[in-house]
Amino acid sequence: MVARLLHQRGLYLGPEDQLLGPSSGNEDGHFEHTGFLAIDSALLRHFNASWSFPPELESGWEQDAVLEQRRIEAKTLVDTFFGKSPWGWKDPRATIFLPFWKSIIPNLRLVICVRSPLEVARSLAKRNKISIERGVFLWNRYLRAAIQDTEGCPRIFTYYEDFFTDAAAEANRLIGFCELQAPQDPSMLGGEIRSELRHQRSAITELLGDASIPAEYKLLYVGLRALSDRSRVGTPPPDGSAADASEFLRVLDEFHDHERLAQLQTELTRKNYELAKLRNEMLNDLKANHAWAYRIYRKFIRPFQSS
Repeated sequence: MVARLLHQRGLYLGPEDQLLGPSSGNEDGHFEHTGFLAIDSALLRHFNASWSFPPELESGWEQDAVLEQRRIEAKTLVDTFFGKSPWGWKDPRATIFLPFWKSIIPNLRLVICVRSPLEVARSLAKRNKISIERGVFLWNRYLRAAIQDTEGCPRIFTYYEDFFTDAAAEANRLIGFCELQAPQDPSMLGGEIRSELRHQRSAITELLGDASIPAEYKLLYVGLRALSDRSRVGTPPPDGSAADASEFLRVLDEFHDHERLAQLQTELTRKNYELAKLRNEMLNDLKANHAWAYRIYRKFIRPFQSS
């Protein structure tokens, strides 16, 4: 939806015949360039991974010499956009490989699309038969990569549901960030958002009350939303919440680490108690066994030896 909106406002995404077309799950098309899809697919194969089982990558992985052929392909692809300003591309899998693309294309500006983890998980469950638990894990994995690997870059967070409460305002915010041409009639922006394509809806209370979603994921979403809403008070820059997002993620990780440490300490205390209890039981068993053995010795073995 966002890619379509920006494309209609003048963002060049490549020749129409090279954009991924409509599907049963997206009748308006995906607006994804097949060249970028091919490179990201090759990177996934290189790491024996897939979009639904993304790889865990070490720092500096993008500089590995074995990826030189992928870098050549990426630079060749990017060269085809020369003179087509402004231009961009969309591929959710690129989120995992942002360090690679940042090394190929300097001065990237990034639009980070955020949606409720519950809605994302339900969409994946319907389309790909992925469990809700796995779906929210993927939501967390991709969103964290988007935040961590875009730190220090010009970026903007846009929230899916905002397009259905005030489409024109959210669209204008994106258009301004991307330095595109806004329509003379602002009402046209709202007309480009098709609510009938919104197949999954969930209230924030439903998200918070869903026991299948970890509290950490709920807190990440609600916290980012709060930062975004705060940035809209007064006349802030269009990406006012972006700088705070990285710091919020660090605080969330610190909280998670403390919580995990407390859990480990509790578990260690429980294990120590169980170990002490087992030790006492073993000592009692040994005492009982020794006493039994001693009685056997006195009654049978010692008399035999004496004779």
